Amino acid sequence: MSRSLCKRVKLSIFSPAMAVSVCVGMWFLMWSRVANLISYNASYDAALTFRDIGSIFLDDIAVSHSLSGYDLFAPILAVLPAAALFCEDYNSGYIRSILNRVEKRRYIRETLLCSSIAGGLAVFLPCFLSGLFYLINGKPDTLENVNRWGYSTSFDETVYAQMQYIWGGLLLALMLLLLAFLFGAIWSNAGLLVSVLFPNKYLALAAPFALYFSIHLIFYRLGFLLVLSPVNMLMPNAAFIPFILYPLLYEALLFTLVCVLFSVLIRRRLWDV
Repeated sequence: MSRSLCKRVKLSIFSPAMAVSVCVGMWFLMWSRVANLISYNASYDAALTFRDIGSIFLDDIAVSHSLSGYDLFAPILAVLPAAALFCEDYNSGYIRSILNRVEKRRYIRETLLCSSIAGGLAVFLPCFLSGLFYLINGKPDTLENVNRWGYSTSFDETVYAQMQYIWGGLLLALMLLLLAFLFGAIWSNAGLLVSVLFPNKYLALAAPFALYFSIHLIFYRLGFLLVLSPVNMLMPNAAFIPFILYPLLYEALLFTLVCVLFSVLIRRRLWDV
């Protein structure tokens, strides 16, 4: 990793925007559990802890996504740290100074990498930290626990019905974290793509969410295209997911498509710079 890329990544990661993304994301994913515990203890004069109300940790994670609406608003958090990188360089004129020192190909590659890492972490970190919280205060996803306590999970009627028991649910949890990182990278780079077409910072930050939400509404209305909705790729606990690796392959395809489009269009934008 070059010195310039390291500097840009550090500035994006250790930034107020990243702090906002992580804190807001954690609030989305944990507020219902905290509120329920406080409400129950206050109503019944009890002294329960998070561990006392913990269920199968994988199901707690899935429920936190469905109750909070996090999956709908995650693209907003993904774009905050780095989606406006190119827009800021271009509009300030700093892009000329950068391209006097490095090749356009290197600048494009480093901008994509920075956006991918920062956007990926903006979605990954809230999922990881809240997932760790549910893991510590919940129970492993094993057949023994399911049979003993009579639990069911959000994954029982999906293609992950058997996978959820591997390593007590940790294998599926790791897959969900990988999906979260790819999800953030995709929508952060989508912001970059918008900024190449329309070099406006606020449009670069807002357009990815508008596109994301519009696609979901259209596919939801059509029904048979719901399997292609990007909303289902962050928490794929739906019965219509066709096979285990489908969300990973779909996100990898979207990531590649956005990167290729950005690489092509930015060359046209920079041809006279």
